[in-house]
Amino acid sequence: MSGNFVVPVNNLFIGQYYKSVNQNLTSGATDITFDLTQTWNNTGGYVTHTNGSTDFTVNQTGLYQLEFNTTITAATWTDTLKQISIDLTRSPFPEQVTIIQNAAIPTLRGYGQSLSAIFYLVTGDVINCRVVNTYTSGTPQVVGDSNPFELNTWFTWKYIH
Repeated sequence: MSGNFVVPVNNLFIGQYYKSVNQNLTSGATDITFDLTQTWNNTGGYVTHTNGSTDFTVNQTGLYQLEFNTTITAATWTDTLKQISIDLTRSPFPEQVTIIQNAAIPTLRGYGQSLSAIFYLVTGDVINCRVVNTYTSGTPQVVGDSNPFELNTWFTWKYIH
């Protein structure tokens, strides 16, 4: 699919962000950066993001649908448990894992994970996407894609109400 299609977003406030290049993972937790946006984004300022950063800042309290998808290259994993999450920082509390998806992946294999949830966000919340895994050799990467559509690693939010 090409990124040159039209999505009717008249009263729909939505944003989709993705990676143009691969990102190395550290053994443990890695916050994911996003450097590109869809041409059809209609954010209305509800959630803001600076390309190349990890943080998304909520500017409008409400109910949101959040989605995170990633593809990970192979490594020698120390265990089979793999985790992705959408984390939330809400003052005065520190960052917390808020929405999480776990999977068991065999050793020496690349994999993909995806999660989706509806969540109530308040103005000032900061959200980011995280990958958690441990490995002993090889450097796994979150896969990016220069093709302008959600093929590998992407984050989407949609304002519901």
